[in-house]
Formats: sequence, structure tokens, C-alpha cells
Amino acid sequence: MGKKGLTILGVSVGVIAVLAIGAFILFQTMVNTPKNSYLLAELNEVEDTFDVFDERFESEMDWYEHAQSNAIESTVGITAETNDPSFQEMGIDQMINNSNIELTVGQDINNEVSTLGLNANIAELSISDVNAYITGDKAGLTLPFIEEYMVVNEADAATFLNTINPEAFDGSEEIDYSMFFESSAISEEQREYITDEYSSFIKDNLPDDAFESDTEEVTIGENTVNADKLTMTLSEEQIHTFLRDLFNKMAEDEEIASIIETQMMAASFGNPEAPSAEETASEFNSSLKEAAENVENVGFPDGLTSVVWTDGNDNIVQRDFDMSVTVDDATDQIAIDGTNEVQEDSQLINYDMTVTAEDGNEGGIGITADLKETENGYEDVLTLRADTEDLIVLNSVKSEEEDNEVWNADVSFNEQAFGSPLTVFMESSSVYDGDQATSDVTIYAEDGTSITRDTAALNITGESQTVDEIAVPSADNEKDIGQMSMDELNDYFNNEVGPQFEEWMTENFGAPSGF
Repeated sequence: MGKKGLTILGVSVGVIAVLAIGAFILFQTMVNTPKNSYLLAELNEVEDTFDVFDERFESEMDWYEHAQSNAIESTVGITAETNDPSFQEMGIDQMINNSNIELTVGQDINNEVSTLGLNANIAELSISDVNAYITGDKAGLTLPFIEEYMVVNEADAATFLNTINPEAFDGSEEIDYSMFFESSAISEEQREYITDEYSSFIKDNLPDDAFESDTEEVTIGENTVNADKLTMTLSEEQIHTFLRDLFNKMAEDEEIASIIETQMMAASFGNPEAPSAEETASEFNSSLKEAAENVENVGFPDGLTSVVWTDGNDNIVQRDFDMSVTVDDATDQIAIDGTNEVQEDSQLINYDMTVTAEDGNEGGIGITADLKETENGYEDVLTLRADTEDLIVLNSVKSEEEDNEVWNADVSFNEQAFGSPLTVFMESSSVYDGDQATSDVTIYAEDGTSITRDTAALNITGESQTVDEIAVPSADNEKDIGQMSMDELNDYFNNEVGPQFEEWMTENFGAPSGF
């Protein structure tokens, strides 16, 4: 055939092989097998849940993303109102009504700079020029009666804490100021990773013969749906194998470890006694490995049966899940039943989980989500139930009125669950305009008797704008207390800060006060 012919033949075979492999992957992914149909329905439901949230809070999420990548300067005003006769009798109603707090906040996540300024008027007490800042390597604070900033560098933070409280801190703590700028929210990339990585894992590790399909008419609300009935049935051995492989995979997953570290860094910031994020992630991985090794300690004597019914748009419109779990020789039955009525502009979700113990005692929780899309926004009602009793009911109405986003919400708490009925109200109006945002929020509560909006209402206003940078004070005006000994700290606060505080108190309130 010659060299040229062999080359052409080799290329042709290579192209055919690539096409064949691609067709096989496409077939395995898209072919309408019971397994693929079931798993795609579950995946669609997860994505739909995120979509519902993203649709309702699109402007807020866009502003959040903007603030994560730009320097933002915000002013927050806090006031309160009361007409409560009991407050009037005590003479504190005017103190509340005439008080205000103003916070000036600067934040630049990318450059690890955050600042805070406080000005407040509470009755006759006026406080101003309280300022603080933190960067990736330094934290500082100044008060109205001192000129300099008291600073503690990150490198000195552990030894400084040990100096002022040696019983609680030994000076070896790992303190990272950069944790302040870490977001605890799971990013879009992390969410996509978890969805892609673990949906593929589930598909590869669940046996094909565990799934079957049928068609069946089901009644959802007032509608009859000709649904695809998709059933997954797993034996106890299959559940053990799947869980063992899942725990081992998660234990070795560096991305999951990174997410755990980020969450723990945010949760433990400001608490040097808390375990480090790395230690927590390591303990989490060890727990997963231990769970994988001892997965047989939990029994599933009846296996697992999960049935979902889907409509023509791949929505799960009904669910029936049953499983028994044995722990320490006690077996509980777990059942999850639910319906999802999907209309063009609305969705009504009803789910109940019931746990039945061996002795026949039964308990359950349920949730109802009545979601409606209106001409200008959304009207949603979420209800959390215990057995048949409504514990918490959230009403949320969000709409666009001209340039404003108006969001009114109230949360009602059940009398039997919380001692007395109580509803907390929030009324807000926000404007998101490119590189700036404003908001006006009022919060109050009512119990139907003694607590009303007139009793107390909290008002919060906010104005935010994008700036070129967030400035921090010059290093020329610092008092580095992080490297002081206990004697030096006592000398500084007793002989410098203390007298200045007394002088400030005398000038502002006419009477000296001991430090």
C-alpha cells in the first residue's frame, strides 16, 4: 500500500475509533435506560432547587459577586422606634427613639483590606471616631480619646494573646488574618464540581439492574399525570458497598477538604481556641475512613426502595422512599412521601418524612413550599411541620416596583413549639444600580396581644458604592501593642490611655470616671 496509504489508513482508523468512543459515551449518557432516567430526574430536581433560589435573589447574588471582586464602601444606619406605654413609664422611650448608630464599612476582598467606623448617639451619650481595620497581616483600633492606632500584627497575635491570658493561650496558636476575607459560601465552581463529580460517581457505582421503569397515571392536586414510574431497589449489600466507596472517595477528595477548610475558617474566625481548619478537615477525612471501615455496623435489613414519578418535562411529581435502618439492634422504618405539582407560573411541593420505631412510636416532619411567580415578582409560602402541627410558616412577597425591589416577609412561630405565638416581620426596599446599592429595612414583631409594631421596630438603612481602594491609616501613627510585655501593657493603659479616657469623659459628660 505504501507509506502514504498506511498513513491514510491509520488516520481513518483513529477517526473511526474516536467517533465510536464518543458515540458509546453519548449512548451511555443519553440513552433512555431506567437508570439514566432515574438519575437525570434526581439531578434535574437538585438543579431546579438552585434555580428557584437564584431566580428570587438574582440582584442580591449579582451584587454579592460584585462585592467579592471590587472595593466597596458602605454606610449603615440603625435606629429604633417605640410607643410602648411600659417604656414611657420607665422614661426610656425617648432614649430609644432619639438614638442612632452609624457604621461606615470598607471592604476589599481581593486586596485583603477591611475597615470599620462607628458613630453613635444614645440618649445624651455621643460616641464618635471609633475606627478599626484589618488586613492580611495587621489589625488596628483607635478610640475617640487616643490619637494613635493600637495595632497587633498577625505574626504577634498568638504571643499577644498568651501575654494577656496565658491560661487560655500558650502562644502556639495558628492565627491567620486572611481568614477574615474568606467567604463561607460555596462558590459556583465548587457547586458545579460537586454536582459533576458526584453525579458521575453515583452513576458509575449504582448497579444497572437496580433500576426499572414503567408508566402509570398519578393524581397530583387536581391533575392527572401520565407519568414515567422509575424505581431504584438496593439490597443491604449493595448499600454497604456504595456507602463504603462513597466515604472513601470523599476522604481522598482534595476539593471537598478545601471546602471543609473554608467553612471552618469562617466559623472559627475570632476564636483562636478552635481547632485549625486543617485539623478539622483532617478529622473529617479520618471520620469518613472510619465510617467506610465500619459501614456494616449499620444494618439495612429490608434494603432500600425509591420510586419517583416524572412528567413529560422530567419534573419529579411524586416520590415514595422506604428504608429500614438498624443501629445497636434497634430497627427504625423511614418513609419519605411527597408530591410536586408544577404549573406554568407556580409550584406546590409537599413532602413528609415519617420515622417508625420498633415499639410502634411514630414521629415525622414535613415541609410545604407554595411557590408562585407573579407579573412583577414572586409570592412564596414555606411551612415546616412536626407531625400535623405547623411549626414555622414563612411568607415572602418580592416584587419590582419601578427601580426598587420590594421584599416583604414574615415568619410565624407556633405557640406550642415556642411557648407563645409570635410573628416577625421584615419590610425592605432595595435598589441595585450597577456599581452601587441602597436598602431600607424595617423589622418588628407581633404576638397578637402585647407585642405590636408600636412596641418596638428596628430600622436599618444602607448605602454602598464601588470605590477605587479602601484606605488604611498610615503606619506613622501606630502603637504596636502586639510586641509589648505585660508590664509594658499595664504602663501604656494605666499611664497613657487611662488619663486620656478620664479627660474625654470629663469634657463630654462633666464628671470624671476612673479607668
